[in-house]
Order: sequence, then C-alpha cells, then structure tokens
Amino acid sequence: MTISKNLKSDSIDLIDITDPGSIPYVDISTSNFGEILTASQNVAKKGWVVMTPAGPLVIGYKQIKTILRNPEWISLLSSFSMLDQMEERGPDLNKMLEQAQRIIPEVPSTVQMRPNVLSVEGEDHKRLRRLVNSSFTSGNTNRHRNFMRDHAMNLLHDIKEKGGAEMVSEFCRPYPVPVICRILGVNDADWKLFDEWADIIFSALDADVESVIGRLSEITRAQRELDSYVQDLISKRSVKPEDDLLSDLVQSHYNEDKLSHDELSAMVEAILLAGTDTTRNQLGAILAVLADHPDQYEALRQDPSLVAAAVEESLRYISAVRTTGRLASKDQIIDGFFFPAGSTVLLGLHAGGLSEAEHQGYEFNILRESGCPHLAFGSGAHHCLGASLARAELQEALSVFVEMVPAYELVSPISWKPLSMGIWGPSKLEIRILEGPKSENISTLDEAFGSTLKQPVRDSEITYSSEIDQWVREAAESRKSLRSSIPSLIRKPKFPPLGRLLVTVFRFGRAYIGWKLQSNKVNPDTRNKLLYERLRRAAELQGPTYVKLAQLISAAEGVFPDALVAECKKCRDQVSPESWKRISKVLTQELGPALQEIYDLGQTPIASASIAQVHEAKLVDGSNVVIKIQRPGIRRKVTNDLKVMAWVAPKLVGKIPVTALANPPALVELFAETICEELDFKLEVANLFEIERVLSASQKQEWEIPNPVLDFTTERIIVMSKVSGCSLGEAITSGIKPEKSSAIFRQMVEGLLEGAVIHGVFHGDFHAGNVFLSPSGEIGLVDFGITGRLEGERRLAFLRYVVGLMTGDVESQVVGIKDLGAFPVDSDIGLIISEFQLERNNFDPLDLSEEEFIDEFRSLIKGLLAEGARIPKELMLFVKNFAYLSSVMQELDPEMDLLQEFLEVASSFFGKNGVRVATEIGFSLGADDVSDITFRRVAGIRDTVSTLTWKELGERRSSLLERMDRRSIKKIID
Repeated sequence: MTISKNLKSDSIDLIDITDPGSIPYVDISTSNFGEILTASQNVAKKGWVVMTPAGPLVIGYKQIKTILRNPEWISLLSSFSMLDQMEERGPDLNKMLEQAQRIIPEVPSTVQMRPNVLSVEGEDHKRLRRLVNSSFTSGNTNRHRNFMRDHAMNLLHDIKEKGGAEMVSEFCRPYPVPVICRILGVNDADWKLFDEWADIIFSALDADVESVIGRLSEITRAQRELDSYVQDLISKRSVKPEDDLLSDLVQSHYNEDKLSHDELSAMVEAILLAGTDTTRNQLGAILAVLADHPDQYEALRQDPSLVAAAVEESLRYISAVRTTGRLASKDQIIDGFFFPAGSTVLLGLHAGGLSEAEHQGYEFNILRESGCPHLAFGSGAHHCLGASLARAELQEALSVFVEMVPAYELVSPISWKPLSMGIWGPSKLEIRILEGPKSENISTLDEAFGSTLKQPVRDSEITYSSEIDQWVREAAESRKSLRSSIPSLIRKPKFPPLGRLLVTVFRFGRAYIGWKLQSNKVNPDTRNKLLYERLRRAAELQGPTYVKLAQLISAAEGVFPDALVAECKKCRDQVSPESWKRISKVLTQELGPALQEIYDLGQTPIASASIAQVHEAKLVDGSNVVIKIQRPGIRRKVTNDLKVMAWVAPKLVGKIPVTALANPPALVELFAETICEELDFKLEVANLFEIERVLSASQKQEWEIPNPVLDFTTERIIVMSKVSGCSLGEAITSGIKPEKSSAIFRQMVEGLLEGAVIHGVFHGDFHAGNVFLSPSGEIGLVDFGITGRLEGERRLAFLRYVVGLMTGDVESQVVGIKDLGAFPVDSDIGLIISEFQLERNNFDPLDLSEEEFIDEFRSLIKGLLAEGARIPKELMLFVKNFAYLSSVMQELDPEMDLLQEFLEVASSFFGKNGVRVATEIGFSLGADDVSDITFRRVAGIRDTVSTLTWKELGERRSSLLERMDRRSIKKIID
C-alpha cells in the first residue's frame, strides 16, 4: 500500500523504520549453515523485519512476497538503469577504469555495459520478458534432460571408480556450464572457455571492493572475450538458425518487436552467469544436507519419484540464493510499518522460506505431507526466468547421483563460502562412497563433520537485544522532547541572569584589562598569545559551557588565529577535577545501595573533562570498569550560561566576519543542544549504541567501543568497560609509523563520512583524549556525549554536499549547504556560483599580489555577508572533526599525499555505497565519478600539481595567514 508522508503523519500507530530503535537490531556472526538455521529461527521471533549492520532485513515470507510483487519496490540493479534514463545517459565505467589505471596500469581503458532483465523495470522489463518467455518454457527445458543425465553420469563415473571425491571441484562445479552451453548452442569444445569466463566475471561480485579493483584487468578481459564470442555467435545464428536457445532468442518477436544485438548479448551473458553459479552451489548444498540425513537419502533410493520434492525442500532449507535487495520508489506501508521513499531493504529469501515452514518444523524433510513454499526463485515481475531450467538441472543431477551412489558419508569437514548476503554454498565437500545403505544413526564422522543440522549459537555470535532497542527508542523520545524545549531556553531574554552576567563580564573584563595593562610591555609576537591565555583561563573559571566553546575553537584551525587555537587546545584535557568528597556524593545519590557492588573505586580520576570526570573501579565479578561521573551543580550553571550567551549572541552578528559566518545564534543553539544532551548520560549511552551499530557495518574495519552496564547507568552516571590501549595523543608522542598513520586516517575518515551521510549519526567530538589505539591496531572511541545527527531531508542535503565535493559538482555542493541553511531558501544558486567564482579552475591564490589577495578576500567576505551566509550547525561538528584529523595527520605523517588519499577515500565510499547514494539523491554514481577538482579548488593548487602533502598544505595556509595578519580583519572589510 502506498501512502503520502501526510498520511503517514496522520497514522499514529505506524512504526517508521528510520526511527532509532524502531525495529529490533540483530548482528549475526556464524561459522556454518547449522548455526544459521538456529540464528534464523531465533531472529524470526523478533518480528518480520529487523535491523542489521547492512540495513533493514525483511524475513517474513508474506511480507517478502508483498514487496517482490509490488512494482513500486524496484530492484537495486534496475534503480541504476532508471535513474540513468532520467539523466539521459547510460552507466559508464570508463572513468572508473581510467582511475584504476593510476594504480594498475594494465587495466584496459574501456568496458561496455548493457541492460538486461535484471537491470530494467516497468515497461522495459515487461517488453524483454514478453520477447524471451517463450524460450524458457518447461517444454524447451525438457528437451535437454537427456543431455543433463548423460553429462552427470560421465562426471560421476570416474568418481564412483575412485570410491569418492571432492564433489565441488569434480561434480558440482563442472556440471552446469556444459549444460548451459549445450542449451545456448555453444560448441562443445568451448565449454572450458565459458567456464573460465563465468568464474572470473562472477568474482566482480566480491564484497571486497579493493580486491575487485585489483582484478579489474582480468575481469574486463573476460568480459571483452565473452562479449566478442557471443556477438560472433549471434551473427552466425542470425544468418543460419539452429535448434538451440540462442536461435530462439534471435528469432523471438512480439508484434514485430525483436531483441537488439545488445539485448541478445546481455541476455546470453545473464543466462551464463546466473545459470552457472547458482546451480553449482545449490547442487553442492543438496549433497551436503543429504549427507547429514542418510535416512532421507535411502528414501530417495527406494522411491526416485521423491527427487523433485527433495530439490524443492533443499531450495527452502539450504538455498544458495540467500537475499536480494529492493528500493521503495514511493512511500510504503506494510503491516503497520512505514518505509519512506528511497528506503533500501534486504529481502531474506532463505530466511523467509524457513519462517514459512515454522508450523511444520524448520528441519529438512523430503517426506512432508505437503511441501513448504520457498522464495529461492523470487516472486513477482522478477521471478527467475530460468527457474524451470535450474529445477531440471538439479533434478537430473540428483537422480543420476541417487542411481549410481548406494550411500555416502563425509570424510572431512565441509568448507563453506563466506556467509555473504549473495550466492552461497560449499567450497569443499569431500565424500566416501559406501557399498550399502547407512544405518539410521549418523556415524561418528558425520557427527563431527556435518554442518547442515541445527546447532547452538553462542551468545557472542548473535546480538539482538530488546533492552538496547528499547533504550534507544526511549532516548529518541527524550531527545525529541529536549530539543523541542531548546527554543524557549535560548530565546533572547530582555535581561539575562544578572548574577551570571556580572560574573561573566567581570572575569572576561578582568582578563582583557589585565592584558591591556601588560600588552605594551611585551614583545609584539607574544602580545596576542598573552591575551588568548588570559581568555582561556577565564573560560575555564566560567565552567563547562565556555570550556566547550574553547574546545570548538581549538578544532577550527584556519578559521581562528593559530595562537588562539593553540591556547584553546589546552582546554581539552586539562580541566581541574572536582574533589572526591563532592563526586562521591553524586555516586551515592545516583546508585544508592547498588554502589556496594562496585569495588576498588579510585579516588583520583584518570580523566577530567568539562562535564564529567572518569574513575577506575571493579565490579563484583572482577571485571575492570570505568565510571563517568557528572560534576555536581552543573545543570544550573549551564542553563544560566546559555541564557547569557543567548542575550549576547545576536549582538555579535555582522560585527566581525568570523562570528558572522559562524552564526553566533546558531552556535548558541548548537551549544544548547549538545550540552543539554551531554547532561543526560542515558542519551550518551544511546548514542554509543547507535554509533557502534553504524561502525559495525564495516566488516573490514575494527573498532573498540565501551560496553556500558545498563543497570548502573543513570542520567549522571555511566559504568562501562575500559577501552584498551593508549590515547591518540599519547600515541603521537611515542611515534607512529607513516603507513599505520595512513590506515588510521582512512578508517576514521570513512567512519565519520559513512556515519554522517549514510546513517545520519556520527561521533561529534574527535580529539586526542577521545580516540584510542589498541596494541592490536583497533581504534577505540570514548565519550559519545556530543553526537552529530542528520535526520531526514537534512541528511540528504548533507549527502548532496559531500557527493558534490567528491565529484567536483559545484551545483550539488551549493544546493546541499543551502538546504542545510548556509544560505536563505530563496537564494539563486547560479548567482552564488558565478558571484563567488566557485567554478574557477586552475587558480592559485599565492600567485596574487598582496593587494590582489586582500581585494579578493574583501569581496568574498562582503559577498557572503550580503547573501546572508551562515555556517550550518551540523556542518560545524563535522568540520570540527575533520579539522582535528587534519591537525593530527600533519604531525603524524607530513609527507602523506592528500590528493591520493582523497581519491582512495572517495572511491571506496562510492564503491561501497554507490547504490544507496544513487537511490537517495536521484542519479547513479560510482568510483568512476570521483574527481579531485574540488579538493584542488579548496587547496588552491593548479592542475599541473600532481601531489600535495600535509606539509605543503600547511605551508600554503601559513603563507595565506601571513598575508591576512599584515592587514587587520577590520581593514579588509572596511
């Protein structure tokens, strides 16, 4: 059922899957199929839709069929095609290949992509199906059953002579390709060529993007050779048809409509690829499961008519096709759940088949009174075109095996392919052929080697916590309520809290007057440093709100003077702790009798920040923990500070360029939201859970996140595990190798980037005390009080901005930041681009004279102010984190090539998230679209510059700042 967002808002009982904690979260880590069975059964108890690190997963049979049969849910492959048609351009991999050549010179320069039944939707899909359906009838398939049998017998003859074999390599793998080739009409002598091409091309579906890029040369070679072969074969069949599938396809027509050469090529290649890997994996899975069920294998021997039922039961129980994906092209409601347009979901085809059989039992059983349905071939418009062919291949192969093999057993453990979301099956299956039927009891060997029976799953291997989901949901409601109260809290008062205002004026006034009295007596180079030191000390005396302001400034290098930034950095980790007497009172008030379960509580804090301090302790079970304890009396101080700042902020607008662009009222709003959220430690724990789930979506990266003890967590206390290793600040002091620093940088950038633009949540307070490095290389994060959130349209706006940065699309950048609030809603995008010369390429500001530079800067500032430009608050947190990472990397690895890092990070991002990005912003993108042109514009380097190191960038920035220091900011805008 399709609804509008207005209808959604009127339906108060609907559950929005995008709301935090709205659906149960599960993270399964299993080693074999038997554990998957148990995990699937347990997960099904949580509901028909769950959240995984890869996104929402639908596991209910009925709901999966509903989605598959609804044309408003489109396949992920077809989403690319449809979006490309909207752009009037086809998918282009040539730029990606051009970029890959920078790393792998032998990668070819071009590759051709063609649409097929998997990659089109709507009328285009209906047209292709009409043209080819008659070629894929069961009647046409049955004509080849004799060849299937003969081919299977030939393969099994040698295996039986040897008394056993490794069945994947000697039977399952070589079985389907000759069948497909015979059906298509390929010369028997060329089977091995097709087999090789299929293997190589299928490797492009590897989830490891970097590995795929490394094989691009081989993959594109195989594609080119296959394409050339198929084109030649099509030409021959067009002139001289034969009795084969290809001739049928060449002659297929519907109301004078025929398949083009490109469509024929795409169809043949799709048949080869789809009909090869699925069949060989499913055949291996059948043999694996029957090895664990000798009684049912004997039943097949006694009654061969059960073979068809055995194939269908195997497709339900141990299907090689585990999942598929769909995109909601419009808002959708399914059984009380709301899926916004653009939602991407995984459909658990295998899990759906298992859940449908729950009333009859999950177990493999070919003797069921009535067969259980499955979804191995999908449903709806994209129901597998070759389903009858796959069934025939499996039935004939199994029939021959049952006839020729009296009984068999495993002689070594089954090795399985990695448990990815795609096609899956055994990678090694070694059997021994027995002379007679086995007993009903599985042998000791089978008990040790079998892995298709339900097996216990350890708690550590599957994570689904209703308690955590509830915690996240309740936190989301609390956060929403808190944010709705912020406007009234920071509404500009006629008069601020007088006492706090007087204290603020006194402290900062005293700092300024004291500096004035001393400034004429000190060296001009140290004059400003002295002022900043006094202001920093006044901020620390003022308490957490002003310390947070200093921390924000400390990460804004290049925006504020270097000396001010350097001084504010001291506020990060050098906040004086509260006395133990005051802190212990907070512990007693919050934990009460539960405090007796905490031992060895250290009275000296191991860390002291503006909001809280951290002490070490032990629990009764002996585990080491840390306790984060909120400073007493802090809420009242923060409230009064915010009211003072709300009164002062509007008075600063437009007074100096930095504060004007930084948007003081927005700064106050950001302070209010972040600090008020920081004061509720329950919200911080919810932030921790959400960010941990986001980071766990990357299987290649290792992160260490504290594990909170929820029974000991209140609004003012968090008891949690201690992150191992040393802080990044300590690691920098001790020294880090350049290659390791590059890996750290890339992992943190990717985690920050994907968290913000894909998931809409990211750690908002990177600094030396919040980032840890373990001895094993894991990156640890602590302190989740400040968390950036980009929800709904704001996340999409930020996504457009980031995509624009990565691709050099200036319009996307400006549209994105305008939608975030950087410019008024009625701003003219084209005028902004032309007025600020945002598309100016090959420009280096260092080539300007001092007067020209000052004129450029003056025009820029005045133009931005005239346009009403503001720095969006979400962007401030994101930029603050990037500024910190930049400052760290300048120290760790000054010779790192930034242009290369930019390309690799951006290419990796699109490689992993290209489909998601395309479906959400309306056009398809991939690693091929990455361009460093924006990076060059921002850095001010010409096209002829091939590398740019951190050291060189720092030197350029210093040169620009020196020019600004020669003229006061006031003179620049006067």
